Amino acid sequence: MAFEKDINQTRLLLINMGLNDYQASALAYLLLLGETKATTLSKTSKVPSARIYGVLDQLARMGLVNVRPGRPMLYSPRPPEDIASSLVSLSMSELKQKLRTLEYYAEDLVEIGKKLYLKGEKGVPRVPLLRIVSVGEVSMDETKRLYDGAEKEIQILSRALEYLPEVADRLRQAVKRGVSLKIVLMKPNMLEPGDREKQVKVLEKVNEELGDRVEIRFTDKIPIRGCIIDPEIGGKALFLVEDPGVPFFLREAAITSHQSVVRGLGLMYNLLWKHKATKP
Repeated sequence: MAFEKDINQTRLLLINMGLNDYQASALAYLLLLGETKATTLSKTSKVPSARIYGVLDQLARMGLVNVRPGRPMLYSPRPPEDIASSLVSLSMSELKQKLRTLEYYAEDLVEIGKKLYLKGEKGVPRVPLLRIVSVGEVSMDETKRLYDGAEKEIQILSRALEYLPEVADRLRQAVKRGVSLKIVLMKPNMLEPGDREKQVKVLEKVNEELGDRVEIRFTDKIPIRGCIIDPEIGGKALFLVEDPGVPFFLREAAITSHQSVVRGLGLMYNLLWKHKATKP
């Protein structure tokens, strides 16, 4: 068949977007044939005749197929852009429902888990040295949680703080609570032109959002990137190192609440702040 390659690619894309094998096969061939009978579509798509009506009914309920009543009923595909949009919307609805379910169970887990936690053990649990998370959405969520939990101090180490728009509100709330905020950035002349432009915009937003409630200094070297929260009172830290050549989605960040590690990172930050970093 002249369109066999396109049909197979369409079928795989539909499967990747959430349809099962029969649904994807029926819809891919229906896109090719246009309005047709279920029996014809069954023969063409190789979806068993005993299943084709059920499959078409499912696709119609998803809003992917139009049905014209009659004897026989005729089925036609929605335009590809409508199909894609509907599948995205359906997936988003499913994800939102799954998130609501997880949040519901999470509350019960915390409440009941506290009744069990370490009740059968003696002594104090050993705090793990590091916890590894992926860089991206997960590490950003962890960063926001650290900012939200800060009581006295937030120390940030970044090249250009390009992620500021995602955390600006959390930082603003932190300084309103009286939390001290210090930021060390890479000196502009050490950055590539693109990063330099990003840093300029970030600094404008910092001044607009936080004004004189934040202290900023610059250095020519950023040994690690991340944040340190309340290092003197048993806080936490999240950090990552530069991995040249490693794709962003494969990079990892480390989170620690080990008091000795957090204090050590805080000491390193303070030494950098006092002796290596300069004011704007």
